Formats: sequence, structure tokens, C-alpha cells
Amino acid sequence: MRADKIGNASEPLFLLAPMDGMTRASFRSVCFDYGADGATTEMIQSLALGRAKKRMSDTFWETLARYPNERNLAAQLIGSDPAMMAEAARRLTALERFDAIDINMGCPARKVVGSGNGSALLKTPEQALAVMAAVRRATSLPVQLKLRLGWDADSITAPILIRAAAEMGFRSVTLHGRTRSQMYAGPVDTRAIRATCESVRIPIYANGGVTCAADALSFLRDTGAAGVAIGRAALRQPWIFDDIRRLRRGEPIPERTAVERVALLKRLAKLACGHRPERVAVSEMRKFCGWMLPGLSDAEAVLSRLNSIVALEDFNRLMDSYLEWLARRDDLHIHSELMPEPTLDTVRPHR
Repeated sequence: MRADKIGNASEPLFLLAPMDGMTRASFRSVCFDYGADGATTEMIQSLALGRAKKRMSDTFWETLARYPNERNLAAQLIGSDPAMMAEAARRLTALERFDAIDINMGCPARKVVGSGNGSALLKTPEQALAVMAAVRRATSLPVQLKLRLGWDADSITAPILIRAAAEMGFRSVTLHGRTRSQMYAGPVDTRAIRATCESVRIPIYANGGVTCAADALSFLRDTGAAGVAIGRAALRQPWIFDDIRRLRRGEPIPERTAVERVALLKRLAKLACGHRPERVAVSEMRKFCGWMLPGLSDAEAVLSRLNSIVALEDFNRLMDSYLEWLARRDDLHIHSELMPEPTLDTVRPHR
């Protein structure tokens, strides 16, 4: 799908939602392999980019990395100063690397809201509107907005900001169906998302609480949104985007066996080492292995051995030996009794 069609697509879109420290180019690329319709970069601090006078650090440039298979990729800007946000948007536009600019007003992290950024802007809609207008004027790229319903139940400001986004010509909005005070706990307000979708003429992508492909489709129906942005569920199952498409076509969802999971983890590790120091990238693979290996026999032993591995060659050797061990036992399948209990709340309970 062409980037300039994302906001006008007749088919619902299923996007990878941004997650701080998780949705680097390597992980996004894997999700795009499985059919994600779009994503954003990690958060780009507008203050740092807008004031930069010298070459930025390698760590910063890593945030701007993009793999060839990433389509509909937006640069995610965070900040509360309209002038700095505008300057950062201009610099990102000049790179000619991204398909859109995404303004983050949804991140609830204390370190972010403590600086007046992210969902802190939901408390000051006038400031939020100034940021939105400044970015819109500063770039020729499509502009997107990500936000929550409001700061708390007494300050539901999303409808005001989303109407303004539509009037300013924003391409789309991603709306998390909780307030900042809820963080990631409690029910997702599907009714509020639906009411917002019905009140404006701008594509809205619903976000929050999805744990599996069936959840995503239920969420889509319950909200009437233009699509769904999937976050934490994709960390455990990057193939969720493929699962969604299979369900929509009435096809069975395949079991993601050890063969597929090990190949995926090896690809992710290789990609991560392409734009991070090898020791750092391999160490971070412990988290992804901890999300994707449970359900396989003796996964705990593999996860324990990973604690001492920092080289890609050793990581691959461990993954290969584990797969060979499972194959010799004719035990490549997922065991439901070994699967951990879901840790994410769902939009609606499983039946």
C-alpha cells in the first residue's frame, strides 16, 4: 500500500504502535515481514533535534534507522515547545527518509510527562493545539497524532484535539482508549473511541488492550475505527498481523512452531546487530526470547543460558542447538500447558 493512501484506505489497517525502547528498526522490520501496515520510529526528542548544531550521536541516528521493507513509516516527535517541534519537523522532512510526522501526546511515562511532554499535553489543550499547528506549518509531509482520551476522567480532551487535527488537515489519529491516569490498567473505553470516530472525518486507529488477532478484530468492530494500532501483543507475537489477515479471510491461524520462532529470533538478532553494538543487541534479545520461546519444551533452560551470551555467533549457536534438540525429540510444537497466563488486559474477555 502506498504511503499516501494510508489515511484514505477503504480496508482497515493494522499498525505497529510505538513502544519506547522496543520498536526499533529491527523489530519493526520483522513486524513488516508479517504484514504490518505502518509504524513509527522510536521517540525523537524535538528539543535535542531542534537545537542540534553538530553531528548527532550514533545513538540518536540509530533512532532514524529504516529498513527497506518498512512502508508507511512515520517519524515520531515528542515535545511541548511549538518552535522546537516545528524546527525538528523541518529537519526530519529534509532527511527525505520518512512518510509522515507523528506527534506523540500519548506516552504516559513519568520521565516524559514530567517534562511536560507526551500525555502531559492533554492537560493543556491550548499548548497542544499550538504544537499541532506549528508542526503542520513546518512540514510538507503528512502529519499524524497519537494521544489518549485525556489526562484523567475529569479532563477528556481528546475530542477537542482530534477535531482540531481534522481541521488542520492531519492524515490520521491513533487513539488509546484510556486516560493517562489509567496508564495500561483497567478497561479500554471502546464507546468513547466509537463516539469520537463517528464525530469527525479523519481516520482514527484504535489502540489499547489487544492480546491476539481475535481481540484486534473485536476491537475494530466495537470501535468502528479505521484500523487498530497494536503494541505489547506484538512483542510476544510479531506474527499477529498475519494472523489478523488470515482470520479476516476465514483461514485458520497456523501454529507458530519452534522452527518459525527460532528463525524469527535469529533474524531479529542479526538486524539488531546492524545498528546497535553487538553486545547490547544480543543482550536485549533475552527479552524477545523471553516473550517468544515460552510454550516450547525446556525453554527455561535456554533463557537461563542466554544470560551469559553477548556475541551473535554464540546466540545463533544456542538457538540452533536448541532447535536440533527439539527436532530429535519430535517436539517442535507449542504446548498450551507451558504457556504463561496472558499479562495484558483484553478488550473483551476470551470465550
